[in-house]
Amino acid sequence: MFRPFHGPRVGLCLALGVGLVSGCGNPYQVAKVRGRVLTCEGKPAVGGEVEFWPLDAPDKTGRRVGNPGQVSRAIVGADGTFILVTTGIQGAKDAEGAVIGPQRVKFTMPPTKRPVMTAEERAAGTPEHIKALEEEIARMPIYPPLPCSNKIEPGEVEVKPGDNMFEFRLPPK
Repeated sequence: MFRPFHGPRVGLCLALGVGLVSGCGNPYQVAKVRGRVLTCEGKPAVGGEVEFWPLDAPDKTGRRVGNPGQVSRAIVGADGTFILVTTGIQGAKDAEGAVIGPQRVKFTMPPTKRPVMTAEERAAGTPEHIKALEEEIARMPIYPPLPCSNKIEPGEVEVKPGDNMFEFRLPPK
């Protein structure tokens, strides 16, 4: 015989349902992160890539050991600024920002020459595919070499809930 929920069970079910829908306890919350990267000469590090790699810090983040979160990336613009994007957290769409918690910061120098397809890559592709890749390569921007090292400073930061703004510098080689 079917009996409807009554009393405390209804309240418990409602509380659990609201908690699940609202994302209560989600250890992979994302906060907006923007910033600026300057070279050792104080100029923008145009075309370089900034990456935030979440550190495995369960005591600070509430995430299980071995599950620090997704990497966030951005390309540095002409004025030296960037806005991070985290790609596909647990199958979700890309999100502007980075997961909350401590992060290791990495910098990749901007491309100074266009990539070249190897003979093996050409042999493996169809003429249409090769043509499409060549067109894509031709559109890729190239930049003059930066006079600095790629060891970004500071090398670690903490992303907090809300809006985050960071300024980084590339030291001399």
